[in-house]
Amino acid sequence: MPISFEALVDSAPDAVVVHDLENQVLYWNQAAAALYGWSVDEIQGRPVARIFYLNKAEREGAVEVLRDQGHWSGELRQIDRNGYEYYIQSRQQLFRDEAGEPVAVVCYNTNITEQKKLKDAEERAHHVRSSSILAGGVAHELNNALAPIMLSAAMLKRSLEDEKSRNMVSMIEKCANKGAALIADLLSFERGKGGGNDLIRKTQVERSLKRVGEKIIPPEVSLKVDIVEDLWECRGEMSEISEVFEHAMRNACEAMPEGGILQVKVGNRLFDENFQNLAPEAKAGAYVTFIFTDNGHGIEESLIKRVAEPFFTTKDPKQGYGFGLANSQAIVKGHKGFMVLESDHGRGTTLSIFLPAEIAVEKVTGSAPPFVVSKEGNGKLVLVADDEFFIRETIKKTLEDRGYDVITAQDGTEALAVYASRINDVNMVVTNVEMPFMDGPSLCRALKKLNPEVKILVSSGHKQREKVQEIKSCGVEHFLAKPYTADNLADRVHAILNAEG
Repeated sequence: MPISFEALVDSAPDAVVVHDLENQVLYWNQAAAALYGWSVDEIQGRPVARIFYLNKAEREGAVEVLRDQGHWSGELRQIDRNGYEYYIQSRQQLFRDEAGEPVAVVCYNTNITEQKKLKDAEERAHHVRSSSILAGGVAHELNNALAPIMLSAAMLKRSLEDEKSRNMVSMIEKCANKGAALIADLLSFERGKGGGNDLIRKTQVERSLKRVGEKIIPPEVSLKVDIVEDLWECRGEMSEISEVFEHAMRNACEAMPEGGILQVKVGNRLFDENFQNLAPEAKAGAYVTFIFTDNGHGIEESLIKRVAEPFFTTKDPKQGYGFGLANSQAIVKGHKGFMVLESDHGRGTTLSIFLPAEIAVEKVTGSAPPFVVSKEGNGKLVLVADDEFFIRETIKKTLEDRGYDVITAQDGTEALAVYASRINDVNMVVTNVEMPFMDGPSLCRALKKLNPEVKILVSSGHKQREKVQEIKSCGVEHFLAKPYTADNLADRVHAILNAEG
């Protein structure tokens, strides 16, 4: 029985892709279809440069090596049909015709996202274990040294009569107590926090945030707390969680020495398996979320990965010993939760804390933001403008599945023409910031001139802040940060369209 070469390649575990030098797909095996989400018929003849090469410099480097050596291998970031990002180990071979001219590239792509995630988690765990062993050893020795100092100071103060000597002993006592508090934090980091098993309700969270706010927040900082009405319950030790609140608020206030706004949002959130790469500790399920956002000076990108290290601090030595975030991380981990720190240097910082909710996922109804009732569109017409074909079509399908009628445009000029011709029919416009011919800011200005009441949702990336500000100046209020899920998108569209009845 003859063996079919194509059948062998089609059954290969790696994604095998052949594309020409213009990035048009010529061949796409079953593993590629499973990994990227498009069938062979859907992908053939389509350009894949922006799927395979999110980083332009990576693409240029690979092409240069291919042309020079005929082969290239390396790690790439790639996206699938739904916009989810993967780490791919790619091995590429340049194929030449009989005349020796390059005509195609054969790619063997292996998904290594899970391996990368596990490696990252193992490296962090090793670092934490090493730090905790050192911290524990130092703490025990310091305990032995401080205990007699604290006992002797208390006894000595009672035996002294002159005020000056008593004040000096009091100062020694205060310093020793401060050292004891540091040791307690060191031991907590070594052992981890137990987490407790008490049921924590909304009223306890409200009281704790109020009490900590009154203790920590200075007059020049405005504290805004927003807690959802139907907040889920979680289990833990309220005193430990309050300690996390205190660290978060103190750090935020210290980042705003001239004053500012600290916003605390407490809510419910469901994570599916696609969100498990948010953090090594993240798992799919229901969570109670505590999000602290300040508009302070922020943290430099190069320091983000170090801020949770014990004794690492960007503060002046007189302001603290740099253990707050490390201790908070230990507490959150003890509660089987996780933390995510995001910061934009010069603009502000967001610390998100996720604790497992005491609720079965299958019992969750409409209180979790990512989930919406299907078919809520009721035939409302949405205009989708995006220069990326796959993103445009994915948004179209997402909204159509929920009962909306959708028309699409591949750039700003086409979107403006479509809107002008159907201005009385279009209920809402969903657009991107970056587009050829007419970008997001230009399109929004033009749409607002045609109809000042037009509803617009703009999809924006982290590095597009200047253009986002330009769009906001046009009167546009609704933005959806990339990356987002289909449910995030549908939920925002539903909320905007129904905001005024």
